Amino acid sequence: MPLNVRRFRSHVKTAVASALAKAYNRGLAGPSGTYQPLVVGYHRIVEDFEAEAKVEMPSMLTSLAMFEQHLDCLGQYFRFMSLDDIGDRLLDGVPFDEPVAAVTFDDGYRDVYELGLPVLERKGIPAAMFVVTDLVGRPAWQIHDKLYHLVAKAFRRWDDPRSKLADLLGQLGLPVDDFTRRSVTATPMTAVSALLPGLPQSDIRRVMAGLESSVGNGFHNVPLTVTWEMIADMRCRGFTIGSHTRTHVSLPVESPERAIAEIEQSKTDLEYRLGKRVDHFAYPGGHFNAAIVDAVARAGYRFAYTACCHDDPRHPLLTIQRLLLWEGSSVNVEGEFTPDILSCQAHHLWPPAWTCERVHQA
Repeated sequence: MPLNVRRFRSHVKTAVASALAKAYNRGLAGPSGTYQPLVVGYHRIVEDFEAEAKVEMPSMLTSLAMFEQHLDCLGQYFRFMSLDDIGDRLLDGVPFDEPVAAVTFDDGYRDVYELGLPVLERKGIPAAMFVVTDLVGRPAWQIHDKLYHLVAKAFRRWDDPRSKLADLLGQLGLPVDDFTRRSVTATPMTAVSALLPGLPQSDIRRVMAGLESSVGNGFHNVPLTVTWEMIADMRCRGFTIGSHTRTHVSLPVESPERAIAEIEQSKTDLEYRLGKRVDHFAYPGGHFNAAIVDAVARAGYRFAYTACCHDDPRHPLLTIQRLLLWEGSSVNVEGEFTPDILSCQAHHLWPPAWTCERVHQA
């Protein structure tokens, strides 16, 4: 998209968000009476977004400064609560007579412990972390991070990434058309976002092996995860700990046996390590279908969290919506944080924040 068109659309977006936010604040739009809790989700907290985004998947990153701005903005509209407290009220059927919000983090990155936790403590905000249990305390790659590094390197190395990616997928006997449209392969980030939901983890690993054969790896340091000792400390300091599967698979495209094992064994591992019941689960990538929700219910989770507006009416507490945020989620054309945009997203006044292309079919 030409730069002038992007700038125009961004200016329109900012103006519309400003008008909607002002209308909401004046009582001309929005809910009355009871409220639904807002759950926001992050992945990593970093010191310098621009520096990290040169080597890491940008949509996973939020700078410390932006994170504080998000919290301060949301704090003007919502009272922060823990997932446990919100869950207790949902289970008891007690209505929320004020806007409340919870802060969550996916995957278990160590920078949340090192950078995010001190900010949350200083502001008196509870939070939750959903951990990939097989990676806790191990210097091992999150699968999406490794795939992004390989795809980014291939995009820099290949003259025609779209054709080369199609050739690789074809050689591996994997679907080509769904993953090689020009819009999908425009950037490494869009390519990875298209590949991850639709392929079982075994096929993702085959793609990564093919990429390594083509362009090598040459990776720098692996983004570290928290240790079990850090998790114990986080619990003592106000964090709720939940499951994000054992290895971060896209659950709907795995075999039923693999999906059940990922869901159940991660809960078992966490309960053994923590010495308490684990009630909360987050679907990796926000991908779920009816069979996956049923598996989460059978595993004994009381609450589970998505990443979009879709739910399962049979299990409303196992398909609680989350608003995923990152550095660029609520900014204007200059890359500056715009409170009106975040306000619209948080109050469901900004439909683009809740659009969904995730996997929900069997």
